[in-house]
Amino acid sequence: MTPRKSRLDLHVEKTENLVHYLLKKKKENIQNSLVRPLYQEALKNLFLVVVLLIDTLFPLEAYRSLPFPVNIIVSVIILGVFLYIEIRLYNAIWGKHGRWSLDKYKKTIVKTTDEKTDLN
Repeated sequence: MTPRKSRLDLHVEKTENLVHYLLKKKKENIQNSLVRPLYQEALKNLFLVVVLLIDTLFPLEAYRSLPFPVNIIVSVIILGVFLYIEIRLYNAIWGKHGRWSLDKYKKTIVKTTDEKTDLN
């Protein structure tokens, strides 16, 4: 004979199952709401932070270390070169035709929803 569970044990077990179910649903909803995977969003934010630091610190260092008329010109040139490189790099990765562009993920989301409706 199997031992009978008390009412308290049954309620605890039901509550644990409900909590696990709700956590699983919450995780699925968060993952479904993201357009890109989470690591790509984190890398994009890290890229933007690094870009802001570079665009601030290098021109300021050039401005501080060079004599007056040259420091302004060199700082503006350095800032322009860095901005050009960073914009090109951003477009190559996250731009319209980039490796992790939103269009690619929107197409995959549409395909997966179409497949789900076909199965139903």
